Amino acid sequence: MGFSIPDVLPSIQEARDFLDLLKKDLSEIFFPAPKAPARRNGDFVSRAKAREIISSSVSYWSSRMGVRYGRIAIREQKTRWGSCSEKGNLNFNWRLVLAPPEIRDYVVIHELSHLAHLNHSREFWNKVAEFCPEYKTRRRWLKENGHTLIIS
Repeated sequence: MGFSIPDVLPSIQEARDFLDLLKKDLSEIFFPAPKAPARRNGDFVSRAKAREIISSSVSYWSSRMGVRYGRIAIREQKTRWGSCSEKGNLNFNWRLVLAPPEIRDYVVIHELSHLAHLNHSREFWNKVAEFCPEYKTRRRWLKENGHTLIIS
């Protein structure tokens, strides 16, 4: 009873996908999101409100850009503002709600552009620029000021 490499490749990928999900679940157990709400302009913002704000932006921009995405996850990443998986799932740092709306929109446009180009090629940046011509300024703002988006 033999099998070929192509026969086992889907199961290997399924195993990798399962391990990735397990790793994410364990990460949230051992490094849970903060319980305290964030403060934005003197008002507290819950994690549910962060999901609502970011999801609204994703919905708006995906419609304008003509792209479809999978699920949206709101996380507390230490070094990323957002990410996009090969399956089209989007992850965003909950602290984006503490940023000015135009900065949040830049990150959303950036991640949605990955749905067309899963890299940072010239074509990718052209897609970002098509919907966010000021992306260089907004990207610089995040690099220079991102550390200030903390709970106060």
